[in-house]
Amino acid sequence: MNSTSHQPEGIDGSTVLYQERIWPGIGICSFLSLMTISLGIAYGHAYGTAIGLIVGTLSTVLVISSLFLNAPTISVDDRVVRVGKARLPLEFAGDVRHLNQESTKSALRDNAHHQAYLLVRSWIPESLIITVTDEQDPHPYWHISSRNIPALLAAIESAKIGSGGSNGQE
Repeated sequence: MNSTSHQPEGIDGSTVLYQERIWPGIGICSFLSLMTISLGIAYGHAYGTAIGLIVGTLSTVLVISSLFLNAPTISVDDRVVRVGKARLPLEFAGDVRHLNQESTKSALRDNAHHQAYLLVRSWIPESLIITVTDEQDPHPYWHISSRNIPALLAAIESAKIGSGGSNGQE
């Protein structure tokens, strides 16, 4: 823990400034539905129509429901940024950059760091990079997809100012 920190590590804030669930896109749902329906057709051809319908229906329901149940959440409160199960105390959040579609592709393809924390979804074109200032953290930055980058960026900057975190003016 940083010696200048006045907040205990592992404690979330009380005021949620931003929250978003990264729901799957229609493209991935359609693709997985086609794959599971194909599975049902294959089983139907081998074992009969009734078995094929059961396998196709159950596998489609299981795959699509697990996709929605496991959709990660991004939240920002007055102490931490939480992405899925990972959390970054705001005191260790450095510069925050908004990446457009081309910058996102470049950051993932050409400029990606092998230890960066990634929560990037291919169906969301824009992303955000948060530099991590904690020397003990193995992740140099977090790369996050979001459907509402301006609101997420504003919430992080506002929370950093309120928590005394790094706001890029060091």
